[in-house]
Amino acid sequence: MPRVRRQQAFCSPRGTARKYRQRVFAYDFITKEGIAILTSLVVPKTGGMNTTKVNVVKWLKSEGDALKQGEPVVELETEKVSYELDAPVDGVLLKIEAREPAEVEVGGLLGYIGQPGDKAPA
Repeated sequence: MPRVRRQQAFCSPRGTARKYRQRVFAYDFITKEGIAILTSLVVPKTGGMNTTKVNVVKWLKSEGDALKQGEPVVELETEKVSYELDAPVDGVLLKIEAREPAEVEVGGLLGYIGQPGDKAPA
């Protein structure tokens, strides 16, 4: 069983007019092979809206697809607005945890982003 360290950071997607900061969790999975740093893609709290849940409308990327920071990954929908969630970091979409049509709470896990060759937790 790998040891796990959790780190929290905030990022704002570059080149977008979004008025929220996206919470990013990075997990260090320490295994025999070394350290794998995975980023959890979570539902952000959108600025000024009192939303507690979102619906996953459509994944714009599939597991194994390469991602660039700021590139749309998944389309989400609240009661009032639909929006695309951008990738917070460069990497590969390792695992999708919430497939469409799923309802996910704010702060809930959508998927994992890592580097080629990394493995997402089971």
